[in-house]
Amino acid sequence: MVYENIFLSKAEIRFPNLEIYQIKAVGIFRTNTIVTKNGIEIANLKMNWRGQIVIAFQDGQEFVLKGKGMFYSKYVIENKDQEKLIEFDPKFNWKKFRYNYSITFDKKPEDILLILLGVYASNYIINSLSGSM
Repeated sequence: MVYENIFLSKAEIRFPNLEIYQIKAVGIFRTNTIVTKNGIEIANLKMNWRGQIVIAFQDGQEFVLKGKGMFYSKYVIENKDQEKLIEFDPKFNWKKFRYNYSITFDKKPEDILLILLGVYASNYIINSLSGSM
């Protein structure tokens, strides 16, 4: 994942098989984000009023990224049935001045894109809470 600017509103996900996805924040308050591949919308991310990010794919699949813990120290992605699929544990690396993630899951997700969108969404929430956006 490569961010185009320091405000984390634009990024690209590049896979080894040369697939490239663009991530771009849209809207007045930049609370909506679209994910495109070759100009075609693949998914969108929207922040709800509870501070969660809903990840909706064009095929109808929906997932929710939620903060866990008193200070949102971890994040989880759940499906519509509120089953925990993926957990993200961000740790700040002071030498490189960025977050490193420990990612855990029970079953390996079929779509690596969902994991990377979870990292993007976690970074978005962390920066929103810190006021750096």
